[in-house]
Amino acid sequence: MKIRYQAGIFLGAVLSLVLSQTASAQKEVLYSQYLINPISINPAAAGSAETFQLSASLRRKWFGIRNAPLTQTVSVDGAVANGRVGLGFQALNDRMGLFAATGAYGSVAYRFNMPALAKLSIGVQGGVSVLPLYDYSTAAAINRPIASLGLGIYYKGDRFFGGLSVPELVGRALDLSERYLYQSVRPVMLQAGTRIDLSDKTVLIPSVLVSKIAERSPGVDLNARVWINEQLGLGLSYRYNSPGLVSANYLYALAEFQISNAIRLGYTFYSQTPENPTANLYFQPSTHEVTLRFTPNALTFTY
Repeated sequence: MKIRYQAGIFLGAVLSLVLSQTASAQKEVLYSQYLINPISINPAAAGSAETFQLSASLRRKWFGIRNAPLTQTVSVDGAVANGRVGLGFQALNDRMGLFAATGAYGSVAYRFNMPALAKLSIGVQGGVSVLPLYDYSTAAAINRPIASLGLGIYYKGDRFFGGLSVPELVGRALDLSERYLYQSVRPVMLQAGTRIDLSDKTVLIPSVLVSKIAERSPGVDLNARVWINEQLGLGLSYRYNSPGLVSANYLYALAEFQISNAIRLGYTFYSQTPENPTANLYFQPSTHEVTLRFTPNALTFTY
């Protein structure tokens, strides 16, 4: 009961922080967080850790400068019904990109038992993004809610994981004359990775993500992460032709530290503000992200 009470207070505080501030970008910023938060690109990954976990991230340019562009996200997922059903939730507050955006998205996945304790999941995600769009037919800027829908398949075994997803099937807004005010990108994403034991205390996790947007050449992410003694995690990734409104190439490095069985702290450095069409307008395009994960009653260690 005490853990549930603390988790409720923590979740309420994070949601209040995320939803209480003005924002400025689009849902695509979530696509850069999948290494730490798999449901950001694939709803079928909900519950893959088989235990409740809550993550909160703060992305910011120029720490110490008031009103600097920032992004806040929170996600929670876990498994119910004896592990058969995965549930997930994400909230977004972004004011780094072209549009000011807030959003909330829920995911549900059904998980099938496979040989060798592996799981195969199918999942769906639905929600809403709120963007301030200028409507030329009314000559006014209004906050327009835009529906969001995504689908995915995800496999997780002892050594191999992978998934196929379409995180955004809809996501568009029309004015009174049926002209597009906004239409989100609709990438198809194929992910695959494996776990390699380098020693009794060192684990290497290489992975790749291939994304495809209509009328655009494929994008590729090359990732490598190392966990040492289940306490320190280090990673490096290169993203080519990113799946945002405007394609970009950039590097990002991450570090994670397992403070206790329930708490993990992470830091990510991006050489360019992720999925931001206006990144080149800043004299410093790079950005920083801090993530806090809370996992009470962890059954196993989650890489």
